[in-house]
Amino acid sequence: MSLWRIRITMSDDPNSQALLSEALAGQRVWALLMSPRDTEITGDVIIELPRDDGLGALLSELHMISPQVFVSSVNRPSSLAAARPLRTAAPAAALPR
Repeated sequence: MSLWRIRITMSDDPNSQALLSEALAGQRVWALLMSPRDTEITGDVIIELPRDDGLGALLSELHMISPQVFVSSVNRPSSLAAARPLRTAAPAAALPR
């Protein structure tokens, strides 16, 4: 399984946050950090995908929320080797801020 770091900058409104939560609902989320800036919010997410071909579909969903989506691969540090994801295929819910 591959780990991916995704950064998205989007409008700081409930609708955008709900869309992000919905897009991540079926993903194994290892880390999530939301940083508000004026009328925008930046979300940094580390997710695990069982197959890399799922990345394209996820990026398409995220680009519907914002044109500013950045992605990079992540090497699994030893500290994550025994860790568990924050959530696995959880239902869409409000993301913590």
